[in-house]
Amino acid sequence: MPAAVAKRSRRAAFDDEDDDEGATIVQASSSLRNETQRKKARTSNGGSGKKPAWTAREESPPSSDDDETMQDPEPEEPSVPAATQYEMMRDDGFRHLENTDLDDQRATQRLKNRPHVLGENQVALNAIIESITCINFMCHVKLHVDLGPLLNFIVGENGSGKSAILTAITLCLGGKASATNRGGSLRSFVKEGEEHASLVVKIKNQGPDAYKPDLYGESIIVERNFSKTGSSGFKLKSSSGRIISTKKADVDDVVEYYCLQVDNPLNVLSQDNARQFLNAATPAAKYKYFVQGTQLEQLDQDYQLLQETLEANETRLLTFQESIADLKEKSEKAVKLRDALTKSAEMRRQSKIYSNQLCWAQVMEEETLLQQKEDAVLAAQEEIVRTEATIVEKSEILETIDDKVREAEEALDTLRQEEGQFKDEEEEAKTNFNNARASIEQTHTQERDIHQRLTNASQKVKDYEKKIREEEQRLEEVNGGALAEKQRELEDAKRAVEETRESQRTHDERSPSLINELAEAQKKAQEAQDLVNQKRQEVTAAETRLRNLSQNRTDPFAGFEQQVPQLLRLIESDNGFLEKPIGPIGTHVHLIQPQWSSILEKVLGASLNAFVVSSRSDQVRLSSHMERLGIRNCPVFIGSTTPIRNLREPDENFDTILRVLRIDDPRLRDQLVINHHIEQTILIKHREEAQNVMFDGPQLENVAACLCFHDSKRGHGVRLTRRGANNFSSSPISPGYDQKPRMKSDDGESQVNYFKESLEQLRAEFKELEVSRRTLQQATERCIQAINQHKKQKVNLEKQLRNAQARVTHIEEELDKFEGVDNKLQGYKIDLQEAQAQKDHYGNQFGELAMQKQEMNKEVDNLHELFKQAKLAAQDHRAKISKAEDKVKRFQETRRVALAEKNQAFEKLAMAKEVKEDAERSKQRQAEVVDEYIQQASQIAPERVYIPEGETHRSIERKFESIKEQLKKIRGQLGASDEEIQNRATQAIQEYREAKKSHKNLTSLVDELKKALMDRLRKWRTFQRLISAHARCNFNYLLSERGFRGELFLDHKAKRLRVQVEPDETRKSSSGRNTKTLSGGEKSFSSICLLLAIWDAMGSPLRCLDEFDVFMDNVNRAISTNMLITTARRSVGKQFILITPNAIEGRANIDKDVRIIRLTDPRQRRLANP
Repeated sequence: MPAAVAKRSRRAAFDDEDDDEGATIVQASSSLRNETQRKKARTSNGGSGKKPAWTAREESPPSSDDDETMQDPEPEEPSVPAATQYEMMRDDGFRHLENTDLDDQRATQRLKNRPHVLGENQVALNAIIESITCINFMCHVKLHVDLGPLLNFIVGENGSGKSAILTAITLCLGGKASATNRGGSLRSFVKEGEEHASLVVKIKNQGPDAYKPDLYGESIIVERNFSKTGSSGFKLKSSSGRIISTKKADVDDVVEYYCLQVDNPLNVLSQDNARQFLNAATPAAKYKYFVQGTQLEQLDQDYQLLQETLEANETRLLTFQESIADLKEKSEKAVKLRDALTKSAEMRRQSKIYSNQLCWAQVMEEETLLQQKEDAVLAAQEEIVRTEATIVEKSEILETIDDKVREAEEALDTLRQEEGQFKDEEEEAKTNFNNARASIEQTHTQERDIHQRLTNASQKVKDYEKKIREEEQRLEEVNGGALAEKQRELEDAKRAVEETRESQRTHDERSPSLINELAEAQKKAQEAQDLVNQKRQEVTAAETRLRNLSQNRTDPFAGFEQQVPQLLRLIESDNGFLEKPIGPIGTHVHLIQPQWSSILEKVLGASLNAFVVSSRSDQVRLSSHMERLGIRNCPVFIGSTTPIRNLREPDENFDTILRVLRIDDPRLRDQLVINHHIEQTILIKHREEAQNVMFDGPQLENVAACLCFHDSKRGHGVRLTRRGANNFSSSPISPGYDQKPRMKSDDGESQVNYFKESLEQLRAEFKELEVSRRTLQQATERCIQAINQHKKQKVNLEKQLRNAQARVTHIEEELDKFEGVDNKLQGYKIDLQEAQAQKDHYGNQFGELAMQKQEMNKEVDNLHELFKQAKLAAQDHRAKISKAEDKVKRFQETRRVALAEKNQAFEKLAMAKEVKEDAERSKQRQAEVVDEYIQQASQIAPERVYIPEGETHRSIERKFESIKEQLKKIRGQLGASDEEIQNRATQAIQEYREAKKSHKNLTSLVDELKKALMDRLRKWRTFQRLISAHARCNFNYLLSERGFRGELFLDHKAKRLRVQVEPDETRKSSSGRNTKTLSGGEKSFSSICLLLAIWDAMGSPLRCLDEFDVFMDNVNRAISTNMLITTARRSVGKQFILITPNAIEGRANIDKDVRIIRLTDPRQRRLANP
C-alpha cells in the first residue's frame, strides 16, 4: 500500500494483519544541541493489568506532608449496564486484554528503541494548515493568521480572540457548531452588527501523496460562508483561487483524506474541553475522551451500525422464507391453470392443424409420387448426358487409338522399307568377306609357287657350290693348298654373311608376331580397363541405388522428378478435371519380388512416371500443368473406363510381370498391359533354363517374351523372344543405376537386403576384374619389353652382317691375286652369284608375300566381323519388325474393343432416350392427378399446410380423432378468461423469482457482512490492546520527565480511565496518589502527560490545545511547555497549535521550528486603526 494512503485513512490500522509487534512510534527530531542526553523511560510495576482499576491504594508511610496521606476512594459511580449481544461479540470476553504485562513490556521496548538525540524536525509536504482568515467572525472583523508547519504558539491576553482560531478551523473544515462548545448554531458566530461571516483555511497540498494535485495545485483553499439567517455554504478552491466545488461532501473528502479529525475532542481541544479534561474530568469522562480521541468510539459506533444492519437483514431473511413458500405455492397453482389453458388452446390449434393436414397429406402423397416421376425423368436425362459423355470419351479414345494404329503402321512400313537396306548391307558384307577369302586363297597359291621356285634356286646354288668346291680342291692340289685355304675362308665368310642374313630374316619374321602380340595384349588390357571402369560405375550406381532405396522409405516421390509432389497438390486443388488423374503409376505399383526391381524398372521405363486420365480434355489440362511446372518425363495416357477382362496369360507355373506386381487401380494395370504386355512376359531367374523354355520345343502359348538374370552381371538381365519356329532373339537389359526406385515394395527390408547382396557381388566382380586387368597390363609390359629387345637384336644383326660382308670383301681381294690360275673356277663363281641372286630374289618375294598374307588375314577378320555385325543388325531389324507387327496387332485389338464400347454406348443412349420418354408421359399423368387434389384441398385450407416428416394421411387421421376426444373432457373446467389466467401465472412466477433472487442476494450480503464484521472486530480488539499499552507506557515515560511516578489504569470492561501519580520520587514504596490529592500544577502537569500520551497514539497530522497552562505555576508551566515542544518534535511532520495567555519566552526552548503568534485585543486594534 502506498505511504499516502496508509497515512490518510483512519482505518488503515485495521486493514493489516494481527501483529503485536506491528505498531511503531515515529520519533521527532530537533536541531537543539543542549538536549544531548535523553532520559530513559521509567515504568511502574504497581499498575499491573491484572490489578482491578478501582482497587484502593495501600496506605503510605507517615509523613509531615498532609498531601501524602492516602485519600478515601472516590464515591462509587453508576454501574455499567449489562452488555448487549454486540458488545459481547465485540469484547470477546476481554481475552485480548489478559496479557497487559506483556503488552506493556513490548510498548516500553518500543519507547526505549526511539533515538535519544533529536535531530532537525521535518516539515510535512501536505496536510498542514498554512493560514486562517476570519471575517466578521466572533469578535474579529478580519483576522488573518499565517501558521508555521510545525509548532505554533498563539499568545494573547484574555479576550484577544485566540480561541476563535480553533473554532474557525473546526467550523471551516466541516465541524459542527456544537462541537466547539462556543455556540449552538452558526448564526451565533457572526459578529454583532454584521449579517454575514466568512472563514478561509488554506491547506498545504504538495508531495507525491498530495490530494488531486493536478486539480488543486500546491494548496487547497476551503472557504465557508454563513449568515445570521442560518444559511451556510462551502467553496473549495485551487491554489490559484479557481472554484473547484461548492459541495460539503467534497470538503469532507479532503478532511477525510488528510485525516484532520476536527470533530475529535482530543484533536482540537477547546477551552472548555481542555479545562474539563485537564482538571475536572471523572474516570468515565477521561475514558470517553480516550476512546473518542483514539477513534475507538467512532469505529465502535460504525461496527454497531453494521451489526444492526446485519440483524435487520437476518430478520428479513426469516420473513423472506415464509413469503417465498407462499409465493411458490401460488405460482405452482397459477402455472397448473395456465398449463391447462395452454394445453386446451394448443389442442384446439392442433386440431385445426390436423384438419388442414388431413387435406394436404393426400396432396403430399401424390406429390411424392410426382416427385418420383420427376426424379425418374431427371435420372433418365442424367443417364443420357452420361451416355453422351461416354460416347464423346469413347470417340476420343477411338481417335487416339486410331492415331496409335496409324503411327504403328507407319513405323512398321518404315521398318519394312529399311529391311531391304539391311539385307543389302548384309549381302555386301558377305560378298566382301567372300572376296577377301578368295584373295587370301590366291595368295596361298602364289606363296606355294614362289616357295617352289625358292627351293629350286636354293638347290641350284648348292650345285654350283659343290662344283666350286671340287674345282678349288683340284686347284689346291695343283697350287699346294693356299688357294684352297683362301677359298675356304671366303666360303666361311660368305657362310657367315648368309647365316647373319638368315638370322635377320628369322628376326624379321618374328617382328609381326611380336607386334600382333603387343596389339592383342593392349586390346585385352584396354578391354579389361573398360570392364573395370564399367564395373566401378555399376558399384557406384548400386551404392547410390541402395542409399536411395533406404531414403525412399520415407519419400515415395524420390524416384520421380522433383516437381511431381507439387503437380499432385495442383491436381488435388484443380476442380476442372472431369475425373482426377491417377499417377504416377509407380506410386500405385507394389513389387512382390524385390530381386526383379532393377530389371522391371528398366523394362517399364517411363510408364512408371506416367499419369492416366479419362478423357482428352483432362489429358490436355494435365499436360498444360506439366508444361508449366517443367515436367518432361511424365507421359499422360488416356485410359479406358472399361477394364480388360480376358487377359491371355501363360501357364500358372510361370511368374509374369503382372503376377509379381500388385497394382492399386485396374486402369493402371490395363495401361501397363497395353504398353508392355506385362501379362505375357514371363520371369525366369536362370538364363539356361529360360533359353530351354523359350527356344527348345514348341513355342509357349500366350508368352510374348521372357526376362532372366544375366549369367555373371548382377542386376543385369536378358530379354528372350521367339517369333515362329526358328526366329530367336535375345537382347541385354542394362539397368539404369542412376534411376531411383519408383515402385513400392511390400517387404522393404528384403529389397534392401537383396540390393546389399547385389552390391557385395558387384564389389567381388570388381576385384576379380581388377586382378585380371593388372595381369593383362603386366603381359602388355612384357610384350613392350620383348619388342624393345627385338629391336636391339636387329641392330646387333645388322652390325654382324656388315662385319661379315667386310671380311668377304677382304678375302676376295686376296683371292684376286690368284686370278688367272683357272678361269673355270671363276665361271663357276659367277654362275653361283647369279644363282644366289635368284635365290635372294625369290626369298624376298616369299617374305613380302608372307607379310601381305598376314595383312590379308587381318582384313578377312575385319570383314568377317563386319559381316557378323551386319547379320546381327539385320536380325535386330527383323525383331523390330516383328515387335512392330505385334504392336500393330495389339493396337488393332484395342481399337476393336474401343469400337465395340463406342457402339455399346450408342445403344445405351437410344435406350436412355426411350426410358426418358416413358418417364415424361408418366410424369404428365401424375401432374394432372396432383392438380386435382390441390384444388380439393384448397377449398378446405386455402394455404398449404406443412406436413411433418414421417407423417402420413393415416397417422394424422388417428391423431385428429384422439385430440377431438380430449377437447371434450377439458371444456368446462376453466373458470376465467384466457388473458386473466395468463396474467396471473406470469405475475406469480415473476414474484416468486424476484423473491428467490432477493433472498439469495440478501443471504450473500448477510454472509459477507458477518465475515467483514468479525474481521473488523478482531482488528478493533488488536488496536484497542496496542493503543492502550502504548498510552500507559508513554504516560509513565512523560511523568518521568519531571521525576514523577505514576500509572494509567484503563478498565475497558467498566469503561473507566484512572490516573495515579506519585510526585515524590523518593517514596519508592508508594503506588501513587489520586489526582484529586495533587496540587493544581501537579494535576495540570499530569493531565498534560496524559494528553500527550493519547496524542502520541493518534494518527491525525493536526493537534490543537487551548489554554493548557492556566492552572500551572511557573515551574510546571515551563516543564509542560518544554515537554509539549519536545513531544511535538518527536512527532515528525505533525502540526501543533497551542494557545496560552501567558508569555512563552524565557520558559521554553525556542528554535526555528517554533512560531509564536501574538494577538492583541480586537478593541485595541480598532482603537489603533480608527
